[in-house]
Amino acid sequence: MLPAIFVRSRGLSKLYNRLFAPLLAKYGLAQTEADILLFLANNPEYDTAHDIVEQRHLAKSHISAGVEVLAAHGLLERCQREGNRKTIHLHLTEAAAPIIKEGRSLQRRYGRLLFAGLSSEEVRQLMRLLDRVAQNVDAALEQDGMPLPPAAGKDKPCTNL
Repeated sequence: MLPAIFVRSRGLSKLYNRLFAPLLAKYGLAQTEADILLFLANNPEYDTAHDIVEQRHLAKSHISAGVEVLAAHGLLERCQREGNRKTIHLHLTEAAAPIIKEGRSLQRRYGRLLFAGLSSEEVRQLMRLLDRVAQNVDAALEQDGMPLPPAAGKDKPCTNL
């Protein structure tokens, strides 16, 4: 029998989406668009749409569409690095700062709700174990003929065009 967390995993997303609903309504964003902003803010070592797809296992089409909307709203900029005009890097603008601030606050609240009643050590242990489970999932998907792309590195600082 699976632990309740795996059976109720959709509840994790439902709670997260419910917490974010007021923020999304306030700024006229979709959840994917807010997720893109927060991913870029929380993971500065990853700055391409490909990185987001790879690290979050989301559909390329959803990320591409979200990036288009965010760029159109002036919340992020696309740029290329010298010597590599093929890869487009994403940079958050100052206009995204209030959304990121509020979104991070919601992420912290989500964490407090999830880990209520657990000690700091229990949370650390749980995170280590869940990371191992995620590695097992990735390995099983690769064995099943569904290879996952390798983690991407980061090169030189970007210059805006």
